[in-house]
This record gives sequence, C-alpha cells and structure tokens, in this order.
Amino acid sequence: MLAFRRVTYTYDKQSFPTLEDLSVDLPAGWSGVVGPNGVGKSTFLSLAVGTLRPDSGTVERPDTVLYCAQRTDHPPGDLTELLSFPDGHAGRLVSRLGIEADWPYRWETLSHGERKRAQVAVALWHEPDLLALDEPTNHLDRPTVGLLAMELATYRGVGLLVSHDRDLLDRLCARCLFLDPHREPTVRPGGVTAGIAEQERDELEQSRRYQNASAEMRRIESERARRRAVASAQNAKRSKRGLAPKDSDAREKIDRARVSGADGQAGRVLSQL
Repeated sequence: MLAFRRVTYTYDKQSFPTLEDLSVDLPAGWSGVVGPNGVGKSTFLSLAVGTLRPDSGTVERPDTVLYCAQRTDHPPGDLTELLSFPDGHAGRLVSRLGIEADWPYRWETLSHGERKRAQVAVALWHEPDLLALDEPTNHLDRPTVGLLAMELATYRGVGLLVSHDRDLLDRLCARCLFLDPHREPTVRPGGVTAGIAEQERDELEQSRRYQNASAEMRRIESERARRRAVASAQNAKRSKRGLAPKDSDAREKIDRARVSGADGQAGRVLSQL
C-alpha cells in the first residue's frame, strides 16, 4: 500500500502549492495518475518514491521503490547485469522485449523506444514493491507500446503510471487518481475512460441536485414573502395604535387575540421558515 497523509508540496519560488493537503491510499496493481499538464503528476510520483520530501504530511511507502523517469539519456545501471544474468525471469524479459547484448555499449545509437524497453526491463527484473513510470510510451510506435504493456501487466506490486496514452491506462489500470486544479483529488475505479465517464455522471447528478435545490429555494423565498405579508397584516390588527381611548370593545378584542395567539400564527411560522 502507498499512502499519502495530508501531503503538501511547494516548489521553491512558487507562490502556491503544487499539491496541497492530499490524502490517498493506493493498493497493489496499476494506478493511473491523470490530469492536465502542470497539475502535479510527476511531483506525485517523486513524492511517492521519496526523491522529493513533502513540506507537510507523510508518505507511507513499501520497502523497495523504483522510478522510471521520462528521459532515457543514460542506460539503466544494471542493464549489463540483466543481459548476463542466467535466471529465467531475466531471459524472458530480454527475449520478449528484444533487448540485444551490445545495447549497453552503443546506448547513444539506440532509438528512444529501444532505450525505454531496456529501462522497463531492468525495472521489472528488480521486482520492486513500488514502481513509478512517467510517460513510458512517449514517441513509441504501437507495436513497441504493445510489448511494454504485456510485460507491465505481469507486475504485481504497487504501480504508478503517468501517461497521455489512454489505451495504455485503460489496459493496465485498476484505478486512476484524478488530479485537477478545480476539483478535489479523486480515485475512481478502472482506467481513464471509465473514470471520466463516472466523473461526468457525478457532475450530471450534482447539476440535477443543484437545479432541484435552486427551485426549492425559489419556492421557499416566495412562501416567505407571502407569509411576511400575512404576518405584517396580522401585526397591524394587533396594534392598538389609532384606537380611540374609550373604545374598550376594540381593545378587548385585541387583548383576547394576543392571549390566544391566533392572529400571530403567521409571524411564528415565518420565524420557523
């Protein structure tokens, strides 16, 4: 389990937090981290694996973590060991991802897709408890994306995936964390397509409730205005102002009405309303 507890993080020289008071629990399986550019997806990954420390709050993470950044400027540190290790897991990764023995020595000549396959292969070989991938399929062709997706689907730890590839998110993710500057962070089940559909349903239901509440508010305001008019008329009837000093009958009627409270009912209901 990966757990964020009221985590806030602000970059230097930034006037507002990138992430603020974030609490979320993410269990084993792939979790997509979804949202517009600049909302804090990569920051979330860095906080999750511990390369950034929160300004406040805590992050509870598994024992072993591994982060695969977007860039592939340098070969992963254990690529040579992966290629020379004789166990079945390493051999299967090398074979299925098409990694060649001379890649560590000619890294500069490899395509971005070849580098990314090597990076992911080393990460999966280590089998960390927490694996965070930041845009693993950028600039890759569909066959290469398919190869990566098949291997990533075998991972059984806590996986975090930031990607603009909706198909990959739908294929791998059991849930998605939606980060949005205008909404509370929300975890929704399924891939990004299912999550967006659920969000749209929630927004439609909220709109319906708002419209119903607005109509009820208008009804209450109208009723309050009516009762205010009735109460005002009743108050005028209860007033002895303008009565002749010797009009004892009229004064007695007003006194009886005050004692019984009959003609003050509208005012009491108005107060309750």
